[in-house]
Amino acid sequence: MTSKLYIHDINPNSLVNGPGTRAVVWVQGCSIGCPGCFNPGTHSKMSATDEGADPERLGRELGQLNVDGLTLSGGEPLEQPEAVSELIRSFRQVNPGTVLIFSGYAPQRIFASPAARSAILLADAVLAGPYVEGTDPSEIWNSKQLILVTDRIKPDTLTPERRMEVSFQSDDTLRLSGYPDKRLREIFSNLMKVGLSDD
Repeated sequence: MTSKLYIHDINPNSLVNGPGTRAVVWVQGCSIGCPGCFNPGTHSKMSATDEGADPERLGRELGQLNVDGLTLSGGEPLEQPEAVSELIRSFRQVNPGTVLIFSGYAPQRIFASPAARSAILLADAVLAGPYVEGTDPSEIWNSKQLILVTDRIKPDTLTPERRMEVSFQSDDTLRLSGYPDKRLREIFSNLMKVGLSDD
């Protein structure tokens, strides 16, 4: 039986969420709640009446895009490990690209869960561990540990940078993605409050 994948957002063409051009899925739901998290809107879980996505169908759709790979972030992807596994398998059936997972789980927690372990073994690399906000760009992932499942993603392609992208959404909102520090997030938030002038 197919699981449902609860999704916060999807970017079919991102340049700041892993090496190359990537399709990015931010899942909905995270029980960790790291202070300073980039995506606090992803923390709450979907209710029982919310309709999730079919991960097999979504994987095929994303796999048909002209991308170098798939990135899963959130929220916490490994709180939906069965659906994430289905998504990755389906993506790989139509796209030879790499798969990268951002997880707030420490490696020990991942390895202790058979379902989470199975999910990461379908990926090429996992950046694992809770987010800890730092002030220096080199500290973006200082709390993370890189788990290389294959040699298809090189560690030097995951060097953290303060790169960002802003994109228009289908619901006429803007999405800020990448690794902005607190100051840059505040600037973006203030711009959103002011709005864009018609002059």
